[in-house]
Amino acid sequence: MDKDTLAQFDEIDRKMREIVYSIKHPEHILFDLDSTLLNTYGYQEGEAFNYHYQTHGYHPLLYFDGLTGGLLNVELRDGTQYCSKDADRFMIPLMQEYREKYPSLPIYLRGDSGFASPKLYKACENKDCKYAIRLKDN
Repeated sequence: MDKDTLAQFDEIDRKMREIVYSIKHPEHILFDLDSTLLNTYGYQEGEAFNYHYQTHGYHPLLYFDGLTGGLLNVELRDGTQYCSKDADRFMIPLMQEYREKYPSLPIYLRGDSGFASPKLYKACENKDCKYAIRLKDN
């Protein structure tokens, strides 16, 4: 797939979200930010050993609609990437899209302790997005 194809899929996804929200207009927006490990076997470009999971694979970022459970966006990353690395950059376009389309709706984000990052807090605050991100144990 090239960038044009991915852009077309993103546009289809945006239009589908508009249809869903036109049927049942939400009272608020809830984003779930997560990451997971996709195991790999054999050599695959970009795969790497992840020390947290103790296995080889990819470590993508995932963005879900917390109200419908629908996947809103995904970014494939190599297995060495830490959860919060570039999560702020990953989230900003979708938060901006929702803020423009639904300016009066409250927007919330939730994430686990892997996303406890000042850059992510700042991105949420700049887009008027309230957040609940678990803090790491001290």
